[in-house]
Amino acid sequence: MAMTGPAPCSSMSNHTKETVTMTKVTLENFYSNLIAEHEEREMRQKKLEKVMEEEDVAMAAVMVIGPVFAL
Repeated sequence: MAMTGPAPCSSMSNHTKETVTMTKVTLENFYSNLIAEHEEREMRQKKLEKVMEEEDVAMAAVMVIGPVFAL
């Protein structure tokens, strides 16, 4: 008779249990780091957009007023 469900933990070897645990920890760390890196990229992008917007406003003011030392 064939088993239809997953094998119970007690029938798995210690090597298999250790491999499963290491794989689980590796995947959890990978996805935790992925989320953290994504959030950091979003913060840097927002900061860059803010700086670019401020520089654009400053550049527009210079173009309207004109150079200070124009002859």
